[in-house]
Amino acid sequence: MEQIFELILAATFGAIFGSYATLFAYRLPLGESCFGRYFGPKSRCPECGSTILTRDLIPLLNWVFTLGRCRKCKTKIPRTHLFIEFSTTIAFLLCYLKFSFSEEFIIYAMISVGLIILLACDYTHKVFPDQILNFILVAGLANRILQERQIMEAIFSAAIGIIFAAIFYQIFYKKTRGFFASEKQAFDYTKFILVASICFKLNSFLFYFLVLMIILIAIILFNIPNKKHPISFGYVLIIPFMWLMLYPPAFLI
Repeated sequence: MEQIFELILAATFGAIFGSYATLFAYRLPLGESCFGRYFGPKSRCPECGSTILTRDLIPLLNWVFTLGRCRKCKTKIPRTHLFIEFSTTIAFLLCYLKFSFSEEFIIYAMISVGLIILLACDYTHKVFPDQILNFILVAGLANRILQERQIMEAIFSAAIGIIFAAIFYQIFYKKTRGFFASEKQAFDYTKFILVASICFKLNSFLFYFLVLMIILIAIILFNIPNKKHPISFGYVLIIPFMWLMLYPPAFLI
């Protein structure tokens, strides 16, 4: 019974953080304040501009109450909002099942929220906001220091990460025109690889980079990129990251 209660509590926390993550994912690419209640405009419908009622901000349940539409103009709410709230709920449950309620739970849950925001921003605007990249970097570095009780290993991993990030940029942007929507998108992905090198131990990062390269090469071989209709590949970086972060293969542990 206690575990069921804690599972419900973890899911509730995930849904609440998902609601705020939705706000960040929508506003950061637009350069708007993410602290509307205190420093900027409150949540509003992007179509008619009407302020969203508090009762319509209840995570997940708001889709039941509003049927996924603005109450005033009936414009459909982007499904990315539902995806973010649902994904953060699942991420918190996975973190709880892995770490229970502990320091690790807090750190990995927060990193997961950041990753989901990146995924949504990449899908909607083809960018990885620097604020979220920096947040994941700080959280990942703090986690490594707590685990290893030193910083030298993280510095060494970062040095290796710079080399591999440069290799990624040279191969997939310089040598493959049209693969990314823009140079900024390619540079954002490159920065994410560097962040991964700091978050993971060296052997885990090398395995992560190998998996990433295999997937991207397969995408190129199947001729998925299209210069006229460029798509986002952020999920290729983020999903393996979450997999290795929460449930790494036994040989990496």
